[in-house]
Amino acid sequence: MSSGKLVLTGTIELISPTSIGSGDGDHSDTDVLRDSDGMPFIPATSFMGVLRHSMKLKENGHDKNLEKFWGYSKGSNGRQSAVNCSDLTLCNDDKAEVVIRDGVKICNKTGIAVDGSKYDYEVIEPGAKFKLYLEIDIQESKKRESDETFLAFAKSMLKTICQRLENEDVYIGAKTNSGLGRIKLTDDKIYEFNFKNNKKDVMWWLKRGDRDFSSKPPAPLDSNDIGTFDLTGTRFCINATFNLKDSLIIRTYPAGTGDQPDAVHIKSAKGPVIPGTSLKGAIRSRAERILNTLGKPCTILTELFGDVCEKSKTSSKGRIRIDEVVLPRFVAETQARIKIDRFTGGTIGGALFDTMPLFNPDFKGSGNMGEKVEFVTITIRDYKPHEAGLMLLVLKDLWTGDLVVGGEKAIGRGVFEGESATISFDGEKIELQKGVAPLTGADNEKKKLQGCVDALVAYKKGNVQNEG
Repeated sequence: MSSGKLVLTGTIELISPTSIGSGDGDHSDTDVLRDSDGMPFIPATSFMGVLRHSMKLKENGHDKNLEKFWGYSKGSNGRQSAVNCSDLTLCNDDKAEVVIRDGVKICNKTGIAVDGSKYDYEVIEPGAKFKLYLEIDIQESKKRESDETFLAFAKSMLKTICQRLENEDVYIGAKTNSGLGRIKLTDDKIYEFNFKNNKKDVMWWLKRGDRDFSSKPPAPLDSNDIGTFDLTGTRFCINATFNLKDSLIIRTYPAGTGDQPDAVHIKSAKGPVIPGTSLKGAIRSRAERILNTLGKPCTILTELFGDVCEKSKTSSKGRIRIDEVVLPRFVAETQARIKIDRFTGGTIGGALFDTMPLFNPDFKGSGNMGEKVEFVTITIRDYKPHEAGLMLLVLKDLWTGDLVVGGEKAIGRGVFEGESATISFDGEKIELQKGVAPLTGADNEKKKLQGCVDALVAYKKGNVQNEG
């Protein structure tokens, strides 16, 4: 018998493009999931699955409450979850823009696209807002103390969920390791309904008639009175700012004909972007080259970035996430190009094409470094020291302009120069600045970073010493 309810309401906003596939391919290889009215939505299964997977508590002694909250299945035994979440549909006054993005597999050896590897997929653009409605059923048992303990646990779990969502620390859908699916919770409220001791709550619940709580429900709980749980897991995070030295293009091909260029730089709802897929691909390729140079096993790469084995039809998800980067207002200019016959030195007929890359015209100006590319974010979940060392070496190459991003690298596009960076791990933040002495902190910060690189150099497969 239900003795009460906890209800969480709010608005989920997409911070980055989101891809929740429907399994159909009417418009692209992977279409976005839509309802009967043709509008995209977030299924409760996807939303709750991500929350359950990420809510791993540090505190011990909550096993029974966790099983009661999330439910479980053990052979012939099991328990239904106390959580009931509705599908997240678009807010009444909101619209969602769905666009198609292109993707391609790049060969690490040649640096060019693999034949037959082009694909496309639909994404919902950032800014779309969805309604969140989530219930916790408080069941009455024979033990009153047990019920009160679970009620307090459920409130703290809801508050912890809200905290993670408010901090933009939850990603849903496909390609989350490439920065897609980042969401944020706003306007959140937690309501408590006591069916056992408060008849007003019972009458209001029976007469409410809707789930938007527009008919003056009881006052929401004061979230300051609710504690939160600490979650497990360690993180290594790099958040860096760069200057674009000249130009950049990550190609997409505009629909239609006429005066449009053959290729333009990819854009999102917030303007031109560097997709996480492009940045992640460049970083993965450079990481593989570093490992090959040092003679380290490729298992480091597969554990970080994941792997897909076409022979055995198996795959594994990586632990590194590289967010999409929103670019500043760079200048887009059309450039006409031709293909030259290397034997005659003349142009090849029919090989005229034009592209529209982005330029940073003020970078070479006197004392003016132009617009900065901010929030290049690399995060490793449950990191190991040698993995952090590998990403520090990748950061060095990107910082010095040796690692190029995007297309048309052969003519100097996609070269960056490091401006500043914040490296966070083990509860510390280390600041890097451009200049002769990039480390602003004490010598122990240098030793800490060097220790990660040394762990990579000394790494041997199965050597537990290097994981500490």
